[in-house]
Amino acid sequence: MKFAKRREKYARESVEGWQDGHREECCQDRHASWMTDLPHHVKQLPLSKLTIPGSHDSGTSNLVPSTVAGVDQPKHIRDLVRRFPRIAKFLMPRWSVTQHLDVTKQLQQGIRYLDIRCVAVREENRLRVIHCLLGDTIRNILLKIKYFLHMHPQEVVILDFQHVYNFVFEDHVELCRALITGFGAALCPRPPKDQAVYSLQFMQDSGFQVIVIYPVELAQFCWTRELCPSPWPNTTSPAFLKDFLTKNTSARDPNRLFVSQGIFTPRPATVIFHPVSTLETACAKPCNATVKSWLQQHQTKPSNQCKSEEEVVQNSSSQHHQIQQQRIHQQNEQQQNLGQTKQQKVQLNIRKTRQEALPLKQQQKSQQRQQQDQQLLTQQQDHLLKQQEEQQLTQQQDHHLTQQQDQQLTQQEGQQQAQQQDPQLTQQKEQQLTLQQDEEPQPQKQENHPTQQKDQQQAQQQEQQKSQHDNQIQLNNQEPKQLQVQEIQKLDPLPTQEANLQLTQQMHSTETQQQQNQKEIQQQRREMQQHDQQRTQPKPNIVITDFVMCSQTSIDIIDILINMNY
Repeated sequence: MKFAKRREKYARESVEGWQDGHREECCQDRHASWMTDLPHHVKQLPLSKLTIPGSHDSGTSNLVPSTVAGVDQPKHIRDLVRRFPRIAKFLMPRWSVTQHLDVTKQLQQGIRYLDIRCVAVREENRLRVIHCLLGDTIRNILLKIKYFLHMHPQEVVILDFQHVYNFVFEDHVELCRALITGFGAALCPRPPKDQAVYSLQFMQDSGFQVIVIYPVELAQFCWTRELCPSPWPNTTSPAFLKDFLTKNTSARDPNRLFVSQGIFTPRPATVIFHPVSTLETACAKPCNATVKSWLQQHQTKPSNQCKSEEEVVQNSSSQHHQIQQQRIHQQNEQQQNLGQTKQQKVQLNIRKTRQEALPLKQQQKSQQRQQQDQQLLTQQQDHLLKQQEEQQLTQQQDHHLTQQQDQQLTQQEGQQQAQQQDPQLTQQKEQQLTLQQDEEPQPQKQENHPTQQKDQQQAQQQEQQKSQHDNQIQLNNQEPKQLQVQEIQKLDPLPTQEANLQLTQQMHSTETQQQQNQKEIQQQRREMQQHDQQRTQPKPNIVITDFVMCSQTSIDIIDILINMNY
């Protein structure tokens, strides 16, 4: 039984390997020259608006096992490797290799962005690739790229020297000389800061095939990191990676190159908890699945697998027919939505007019009340003016009386003085006055009596006027209230309980309908905004992954990225 299971397993693996190899052979020619096969209008676009597949740590296919960690690793990892050299020799190759294919096979399978991280080895006086372990020399890698470009003169390759370790100025000069001797006139000069990135057509016409992104501006062909930013996600979470990629692609500059790193970075804990596993099984496979699902959101057309020419033509014709049908369906839906929106607008206008007609009566009532209040105010003002006039008259009379009294007092004082001076005259005058009083007592009483009567009459008149004024104010306050009540009863008679219920139900139904209409309108706006965002959402520019062409998902990623340019 064990032998039978093993035979079935080996047979299945051999069949799957043959299928993968057959797929690679079929796809090899198409992917090797996919830039030359692009349409003319796509070639005129700048490179920042194309979708370019790339590889992460491109030169790590043939790392050399060792018991010493590289300079690119942090200090605590290097100390652990020194303490446990045997375990490190077993684990480091498993977690350092990121690509199984060498540079030439990657380029043949459609990769056009190469992530190269090199170190200056003083013992050998050479520049080598590094990713925790040392790899192939930089000269061998440049020779492989040169051979591929010589066989495909219309293709363009981007070399990104992302990290450089143990480099001195002389090492930078040596690497730049190797690039000049290897590629020469095929090196593309960096564009000015104000201009956008060059187009593919311009580079093909001018013979430029290599773009070098270098951390130091030593030569004119060294592009700076500003022209090609490459943010690092530093995560093992699929959700975080998707959010990170979407945010960076939406915020990127469309006139500059941009690298989307679709990779998972293992932590020390992942290595400790998965000692027998590898970077491919623990990180690369789930990461490639998330990158594939993320790219399918941006994909405009389905990815075409390797098929014959007749099938490709049939698929293209069917796709064109489907696209036309989708456009017709979208136009019909838009027309229906427009009709629905028009009907909704008409209904809303009718409801608004009804709602506006209700407060007209209330406005009229308020206007009438304001007029009555104004009349009352005018009456009160007239009454106050009359009171002021009466007060002025009384003040004048009092002033006249005070003047008369003052005159009498002055006369009496003068008489007293005269009496003191002439006592005889005073006695005579007193006698005369006594005689006059005895002779005429009645007329004095008659003169004093009419003045008292006048004062009493004036006081009675004032009291009567005050009482009349108070009565008028009470009547004026009661009359408008009675008029208002009568007018309200005429306009709006007291409704019955049934009428009140009907009104409340109608108002509740209108409110619910308005809320439903508002929700529908908001949903339509959200759908339109999402549709517009999907149309205007920028595409990813350069997407790098691990273990290129080593599984079906990695093959699909390259197919999707290449087909997104069409």
